[in-house]
Amino acid sequence: MSREAEELYEEREERVQAAIDLRVPDRVPVLCADDAFSWAYAGISMKDFMTDNEKMMTAREIFHRDFQTDMAYVPPAPMDPLTLVVGSPCLLKMPGEDIPEDSVFQLVETEIMKEEDYEYAIENGYMQLLIKLLPKLRPGVRGVEEKFLAKLEWASNVFHSNVERFRAAGVPCWAGGGMESPFGVLTMLRSYERFCLDLYRRPERVSRAIGKFTEEFAEMAIASCKFLTGIPRAIIGLHRESSSFFSLDQFEQFALPQIERLVEVLSKEGIITILHCDGDWTPNLPYLTRLPEGQCVLDLDASTDIFKAKEILGDRMCIDGNVMEIMLSFGTPAEIEAHCRQLIDFVGKGGGFILKGEIPKEAKAENIRAMIDTAKTYGRGKGS
Repeated sequence: MSREAEELYEEREERVQAAIDLRVPDRVPVLCADDAFSWAYAGISMKDFMTDNEKMMTAREIFHRDFQTDMAYVPPAPMDPLTLVVGSPCLLKMPGEDIPEDSVFQLVETEIMKEEDYEYAIENGYMQLLIKLLPKLRPGVRGVEEKFLAKLEWASNVFHSNVERFRAAGVPCWAGGGMESPFGVLTMLRSYERFCLDLYRRPERVSRAIGKFTEEFAEMAIASCKFLTGIPRAIIGLHRESSSFFSLDQFEQFALPQIERLVEVLSKEGIITILHCDGDWTPNLPYLTRLPEGQCVLDLDASTDIFKAKEILGDRMCIDGNVMEIMLSFGTPAEIEAHCRQLIDFVGKGGGFILKGEIPKEAKAENIRAMIDTAKTYGRGKGS
């Protein structure tokens, strides 16, 4: 790593860490989820982005070279169908095979895990359950178990190399490990409809399976963060826990305990938990006051009232959000700047805020630049 890249890396890490620590950084940090955009911006297909690691990394390097965000929000992990199944245990429609090669891959949720599989899951854990169900999840792949295990080893080595490659360019990674939540993977494996029935018919089995998976997922995140990447931040995908999908009573009984336990275990290892909260978490926010101060980042989309989140949790955890796909695609630079200024003024007040954008293929480059430029100019010295 050159001295210039090393200094840039440290500067960006310090800026983001200051926000996580609820301090006021030199300016508001800015991150972008680029994985749905950078492939098109670089002129390659989504199929190539998923199946060719060198093309994927080149596309993402072009994005970071041209836009200069503070970190790579999406970890540079391979997106092969046999590695994607770990965090998204669903049937998959692949670009260039099942759908056009310039389409984003699609998850097809159906009942893969049967009710009788709960006992196997409770006894053996998630990864063994996943291996058992691989013939259903990736039908048509001969010798799928052997290929899956070989692909996992390959992906670990490549992920480590990709993180180091970003580091050499002065680009830190937002997360060094992580996983979809135990609650989330069960929802996908069982399907939303079946899982809803499970919560009423077999609540003890659901709770026991979630508990088993939670310990396993914490170990996986620790191993990745501490030994594979050296990045002390783990992202937990909370895509199904919100009030958009389940009642608050169900959240408190089934979902909240896993979040509390994951944060507890990770924080003991010096790892920050990034709570990636899709859907409307506004009614769920008061429950998160139970989490330890300064140990989490609340990662929000536009469904949650980010200003209410600041009111309830702003003195307890860093908040990031929420420049989203529709605005980046159909808004104007002036509208983007106005929205970012509002976020910086209110959510960024007192520190503990990171401006985050989620960029679709259709986003306008000038809108992305407006968001980033606002953080770097208007966001400088803000927070007091």
